[in-house]
Amino acid sequence: MKHAGLPSRCPLCGEPILVTSIRCTGCLSEISGTFLPQGLERLPVEYQKFIAVFLACRGNISQVEKQLGISYPTINKMLDGINHLLRGILDGRPLSRKEILDSIERGDMSAKDAADMLRARKKGD
Repeated sequence: MKHAGLPSRCPLCGEPILVTSIRCTGCLSEISGTFLPQGLERLPVEYQKFIAVFLACRGNISQVEKQLGISYPTINKMLDGINHLLRGILDGRPLSRKEILDSIERGDMSAKDAADMLRARKKGD
């Protein structure tokens, strides 16, 4: 049986998806609760897409520039933003409200992505 990846947003309204159930494919046991994204899934969608292109281009900045139609300084800014957000994720802690607001101020994250992250944190509390 082929399964699609979990969408990060509702296909109808665009709001973030919240997983509330997990089922084992072996024994079919089911666990219910509220499960927030982990790892790279916690990054804003624009960063996830950038990482996919960056990896597909094997880190070749010229190819990333061509494929995404963005400049070298923009790529560096994206990488700085991703690295900043990943530090919190890899530490296993949610980004603080201040870190999220600072990311907006630096231009590392859009206001919409920040709002989504803050909403997801609130639902997980």
